[in-house]
Amino acid sequence: MTFRHPRPTFRFLTAAALALLLLLPAALSSGTAESRRPDRSKRLRFERSLPEFKLKDLEGRTWTLSDLKGKVTLINVWATWCAPCRVELPYVQRLHRAFENVPGLQVLTLNLDEDPNPVPGYMQAGGYTFPVIRSFELAEKIHPVSEVPQNWLVDPKGRRSVQSLNGHGEVWLRRVRAVMEKVLAEP
Repeated sequence: MTFRHPRPTFRFLTAAALALLLLLPAALSSGTAESRRPDRSKRLRFERSLPEFKLKDLEGRTWTLSDLKGKVTLINVWATWCAPCRVELPYVQRLHRAFENVPGLQVLTLNLDEDPNPVPGYMQAGGYTFPVIRSFELAEKIHPVSEVPQNWLVDPKGRRSVQSLNGHGEVWLRRVRAVMEKVLAEP
């Protein structure tokens, strides 16, 4: 005796639904990703003021909140042990280089390593020249650290963006640069 499913249409509908689920992403991906992606720069909001701080970076420069005011700052939170950070940091470096001589735009990074010893060698090996403040406490005050890397914008008034700007790659680089320039141009 062979078993026959009482509802042969059930199998057909299940197969059709599965096929639809498999084909839906391909159908949605027609066109470029850039044209489908909403312009995040229009939605970026700044609500939370950064706390006062006074900390030295690896080069010995003292940074305070007033160093961020009047400028748009990308704050990148990273660690030497973080694999996604290794992918992202070359793009953070490129932003830093691009903004070195642009008034009003800057990059500042916060390193979370417990042991400070590997950080200078890591910076040198990667050819990184962006400023690094080692401070888990400041990172936590800016936004609770649940994962790294994290990227936040600080507007000229010293307020952190509500949304993070995480990512890497050429598209991310262009998007972050455009958003930073737009925020700087706003009254």
